[in-house]
Amino acid sequence: MKNFRNTRFASKKNVRGFTLVELIVVIAIGALLALFAVPYARGVIINGKVEPTANDVNKTVTSIRGNFAGQGVTPYNNLGVGAAATAIFANTARGLSSSLTVSGSGATATVQHDLGETGAQITVASSTITSAGDSFTVSLPTVNNAACPGLAAQLSRVAEVITINGAAAKAVGSTYNGGIAQNACTDGDTNTFIFTFR
Repeated sequence: MKNFRNTRFASKKNVRGFTLVELIVVIAIGALLALFAVPYARGVIINGKVEPTANDVNKTVTSIRGNFAGQGVTPYNNLGVGAAATAIFANTARGLSSSLTVSGSGATATVQHDLGETGAQITVASSTITSAGDSFTVSLPTVNNAACPGLAAQLSRVAEVITINGAAAKAVGSTYNGGIAQNACTDGDTNTFIFTFR
């Protein structure tokens, strides 16, 4: 029994830890994982934000439609363009949205999405389908390709027209074309979505 104890203690004394080569190999593997896993993880996170963002845009659009109902065939003439229209959208989104970030208040309110570049502002303007002011556009710039074309697919039932980087994924009176949407998408935070609502 004495020999057993001595060998047990002796083996613990010989344990030293990692060699320099082993440590370098572990660090290299960690660096490779970080190189490939971090961009993939960002894409997964952005993809997870597509549905909540689309739902919040839809809720805000539905509320704006209700606010402008009964104002004739061109109700969105009063919506305006630029900062005024965007402020109406932002103030309407406040309280309805959990995935859109509303800043400021009143006529200076802005709204941002987090589907790509940080601080990307959504813009809104009165537009034309048949007559000036019969519709309005909601533009989301600098959207990451991880959200593309999922965002368009999510809003395809409520939007009259959908363009991605200038390509019409849905035209007036037609159905949404996922193939066109997918082909219009580009890598990185480079995609611009324009949804036209009536």
